[in-house]
Amino acid sequence: MHFTVEELAENINGISISTVYRNVNNLVREGIIKRFQKKAQRKFLYQYIGDDTCSEHLHLKCNKCGRILHMDNDSAKSVLNAVKSSYDFEIDKASTVLFGECISCK
Repeated sequence: MHFTVEELAENINGISISTVYRNVNNLVREGIIKRFQKKAQRKFLYQYIGDDTCSEHLHLKCNKCGRILHMDNDSAKSVLNAVKSSYDFEIDKASTVLFGECISCK
């Protein structure tokens, strides 16, 4: 599930939107939530990831519904190894999102 700062602020009574922005930015820096840019807009969407296991996955994000999936380890390893061997480049798993369409939106 993903949310905007505005949606979060609407659901928390008695807190200013600037406080929500400040805290959301801190949570992104700490790796507790992940920030994604909404397609063709300046708005950001956020998703709670919480634990350290999220940084061990590549992420897939649907451009239509916004759903975010973890790529399974075997598939992710294949992608990571292919990029490393072809380009001598190490991908930062925690920061990588592949965009496309999920099966529900096709």
